[in-house]
Amino acid sequence: MSSPLLQLEHVTLRFGGLIAVNAVDLVVNEGALVGLIGPNGAGKTTVFNLVTGVYQPTAGALTFAGRPLAGLRPHRLAAVGIARTFQNIRLFGSLTVADNVRAACNLHRATSPAQALVRLADFRADEAAIARRVDELLDMFNLLRLRDTPARGLPYGEQRRLEIARALATRPRLLLLDEPAAGMNPTEKAELVRLIREIHTCLKLTILLVEHSMKVVMGLCERVAVLDHGEKIAEGTPAEIQNNPRVIEAYLGENHQTSLTHH
Repeated sequence: MSSPLLQLEHVTLRFGGLIAVNAVDLVVNEGALVGLIGPNGAGKTTVFNLVTGVYQPTAGALTFAGRPLAGLRPHRLAAVGIARTFQNIRLFGSLTVADNVRAACNLHRATSPAQALVRLADFRADEAAIARRVDELLDMFNLLRLRDTPARGLPYGEQRRLEIARALATRPRLLLLDEPAAGMNPTEKAELVRLIREIHTCLKLTILLVEHSMKVVMGLCERVAVLDHGEKIAEGTPAEIQNNPRVIEAYLGENHQTSLTHH
C-alpha cells in the first residue's frame, strides 16, 4: 500500500474575515495522480499556494513525506521536491527554451559558484550533465527543435509544455499542475493528456492536478477531490465524482441532474 506523500489536515486560510480555504483534508499518496476540481473561486489555486509556501495556513497542518511544511518558503519547498506550474504561464520570456530549463537544473547542480569561477574538470562535467538533462526534457516534450528560440516566441501550447519541462528539471517528487490545459485546443489537450500520463508512469512521479476540463481530469486521475467555497465537498473515483449530486449542484445548480463527463 502506498504511503502518504502530501497530507493536508484541517487546513484553513483566512484573509481578514474571508475564509479562502476551510478545514480541508487531503491525502496524496506516493505515486498517485489526483485531481483537484471545483467551480471558479472554489479555492483550488489557493491550496496550491499553501502547499508551495506562497501562503502560510491560518490553522491546520501540511506535511510532505512526513515533514512539516510550516514556515518553508517556495525555494526551500522546491529543494525538498515540490514543483508547480501556474494558471498564468510564468516563463523567462527573454531566455531561450533551453535556458529556461537549464535555470531550473541549477537547483541540484553538483558544483559550487566558486568552482564555476575556475571552471575545472568537475565543473565541466557538471555542465555537460546539465546539458544532457536539458536536451532529454526538451526531447520528451517535443521542444528540442526550438531549444534556441526565446520562450516568449513560442505558441501558447508549447509555452505550456515548456513550463512543465522546466518544473521537471527541479527533479520533483510531487508535481502540481495548475490548469495545464487552459487555452489549448482539443488536439493540444489530447497530446497533453498523453504527456502527463507518460511522465506519471515513466518517471514514477506523484501528480496533483487542478483542471477545469473534465475530459482531461476524468481521463487521467485515479481519484478526484472537489472544492466549493473553500470546502472539500466530495472525494472519490472519477465515476463517483461525475455522478455525485452535490458536485453536480456546485457546478451546474440544483436543477441540473446531469453527468459532468462532458462538462
